[in-house]
Amino acid sequence: MGGYGSGRYGGAPVVENGLVLSLSALRREGLLRPGRSSGGLTWSMAYSGLEVGSISYERWIGEEDGTFRLIYSRTGAGEKSRSDYVIRLEATPQPFGGRRWWFVCPVTGARCAKLYLIGGATRFASRRAYHRIAYRSQRATPFDRACERAWNLRRKLGAYQGGLGDEIEKPKWMRQRTFERKLARVRDAEMQANALLYWHFRRLAPGDPLCEML
Repeated sequence: MGGYGSGRYGGAPVVENGLVLSLSALRREGLLRPGRSSGGLTWSMAYSGLEVGSISYERWIGEEDGTFRLIYSRTGAGEKSRSDYVIRLEATPQPFGGRRWWFVCPVTGARCAKLYLIGGATRFASRRAYHRIAYRSQRATPFDRACERAWNLRRKLGAYQGGLGDEIEKPKWMRQRTFERKLARVRDAEMQANALLYWHFRRLAPGDPLCEML
């Protein structure tokens, strides 16, 4: 279900730091077919597969409308709260046939394709319902983006442990030439991240001899 992430991006919450309820994901799981059913939805970290959220649901889908009842608990400020509410769905006809489904935001009443549970919120709502919400990339610094790129490249080679700059073992199934080409891209990305970190410290402490050791 959607995505989940974490980072050191200050200020208002970002989309990736919460749970996303997506109509496209519900469609892939067959949950927009007419009828009634109940079950559970889970969210996992993209790379580790670690489960970070789960909710129970009861759904009813008709020809032109439907409902999703969501039931889950959250802990905030040391207190546990239980949420149990219904989200309405509406279908609109398409020019060339078929229908397009929409959530009806329980806060704004607007139609949307995704709902978010971010920060201390107790119910899923549209982006418009949140104030100053953005995507992580909109608040990321050049150094953050460089590190993210380097990590993504390392993970494509199966390097989920260690830190940037650590050695990477060639996957057994990968050809040596392919590995060397991908490894070169990793090292290039790590060098860019290191260069950005160096200039960051130079701006914070110009003339500091420690900067020359980076």
